[in-house]
Amino acid sequence: MLALLDQAEPIVADEAEAAIAKTAAASLAPAARAGQGVQLVLREQPNVVVPLPARAVEVVLTVLGAMAERRPISVIPHEAELTTQQAADYLNVSRPFLISLIDRGEIPHRMVGRHRRVRFADLLAFERTSADKRKQALAEMAAEARRLGLD
Repeated sequence: MLALLDQAEPIVADEAEAAIAKTAAASLAPAARAGQGVQLVLREQPNVVVPLPARAVEVVLTVLGAMAERRPISVIPHEAELTTQQAADYLNVSRPFLISLIDRGEIPHRMVGRHRRVRFADLLAFERTSADKRKQALAEMAAEARRLGLD
């Protein structure tokens, strides 16, 4: 499992970090809105310039925004494998319900010894599919209500 997942608690900024994050987010926001990359210059080593592509600027801005508001934040790579408890926690469902989804083949998994592991990317795909099914069902219900003159 990746080291990021070994971290038991999400990152929460303290007051000093939140203030720095707020200032940094305000500085990066115009570049992010414009879809521009930036170059970071290290204060202690001005000859070191770190380029950040536009998409990385968006990600950093998201993290800084959460830190500025002292909201907990976690970063999980898509290829990370989660335990069933971690996967259930992410989906905000019980572990037994997640196991039933896995057993029905709705979420792929692999076995590590006797334990199931679920790729984070597969959880995201399940979320998208589930959201699409909900939207379709609501659209069908609305169409039926219109057909019956119940709107």
